[in-house]
Amino acid sequence: MLQYAQNASNIISLAEHLGTCISDHVPDTPNKLSEDMIKCMSVIYCKLTDPPLIQNSFSSPISSVSSASAFSPQEQHDMWSPGLRNNSSFDVRLDNPFHVEGLKEFSGPYSTMLEVPWIFRDSEKLAEVENLLQNFRSLICKLEEVDPRKLRHEEKLAFWINIHNSLVMHAFLAYGIPQNNVKRFFLLLRAAYNIGGHTISADTIQCSILGCRMPRPGQWLRLLISARTKFKAGDRRQAYAIEHPEPLLHFALCSGNHSDPAVRAYTPKKVIQELETAKQEYIRATFGVRKDLKILLPKLVESFAKDSSLCQAGIIEMVQQSLPESLCRSIRKCQVGKSRKSIEWSPHDFTFRLVYGYDVSTSLQIISSIHFSSPNLSVMPELLNLLLC
Repeated sequence: MLQYAQNASNIISLAEHLGTCISDHVPDTPNKLSEDMIKCMSVIYCKLTDPPLIQNSFSSPISSVSSASAFSPQEQHDMWSPGLRNNSSFDVRLDNPFHVEGLKEFSGPYSTMLEVPWIFRDSEKLAEVENLLQNFRSLICKLEEVDPRKLRHEEKLAFWINIHNSLVMHAFLAYGIPQNNVKRFFLLLRAAYNIGGHTISADTIQCSILGCRMPRPGQWLRLLISARTKFKAGDRRQAYAIEHPEPLLHFALCSGNHSDPAVRAYTPKKVIQELETAKQEYIRATFGVRKDLKILLPKLVESFAKDSSLCQAGIIEMVQQSLPESLCRSIRKCQVGKSRKSIEWSPHDFTFRLVYGYDVSTSLQIISSIHFSSPNLSVMPELLNLLLC
């Protein structure tokens, strides 16, 4: 599978499947292009779920993350929420860190975000978004003209985050969502864009450009892939990479897993601030305290802590900075008289899901107002035939 995935002739360019003609619409900057891509694909996803999360009438989005019906816990563990009374219990799956059941003080902004648990690609559904698919096709064609080498560090950060998340969503839209976690991972190895004349996959963005390796559905995959993801000497794509590592990227990149952070449109001028906000909101939504007073955090936070060289005290301080005072008191209570390890890491949940951390309905208005000039080709038949074997 590795040999197949790494063979350049076998890498599938999504742009090739949706057409390669260049439209006359040229975004102002590469960053604007990447922002339009993430917004357009987010709108498509919210319209392909059932029921649709947004309508053509630009109605307000319906929050599903805060709904108890969005989660179906199969096993329960003793845990209490600082937002509840002391004698209350807060049941949660350890591999389901977003089970907040509408406790807005506890979960923060995640309690009102849009959740897409699955997308439906039947002909009727695709017909409803065909205009959006044509718009997206026009956007990805422009990637061939982009030169990421000219971007500054912050511009590269925002650009590659948006491109990575757009590519992930596009891959699932074009080829379907494999039920098998490993197949989903290898799909992201195969799917790629032509950016500045070079083939770039989601895994290449993670490992070689951003240097932020995301969780794999098996430790053997991490060991097997790691030796093959670095650019070779003389590879022109080396200039695409960011100037220095940024651990906050753990809270921005999404591979369509249940435990992944929310998808957002990142901007170069505020990217560091946006990444910090993403970290705080993710920690606030996933933080928990067990009845044995042990702090529960997801593995994603552990990966960030390792890349940031944070000790246990540093992790706890970081968590406190992300929580309101009422929850910080609960953490301090956990630390009283505890000399042993007080943090437990919950496993990463690789089941499919996407969460959107911005107003997607506003994006629909913006994307719909853009006029693209492109050949009058139907995208639907191509999408229906692009199934992962």
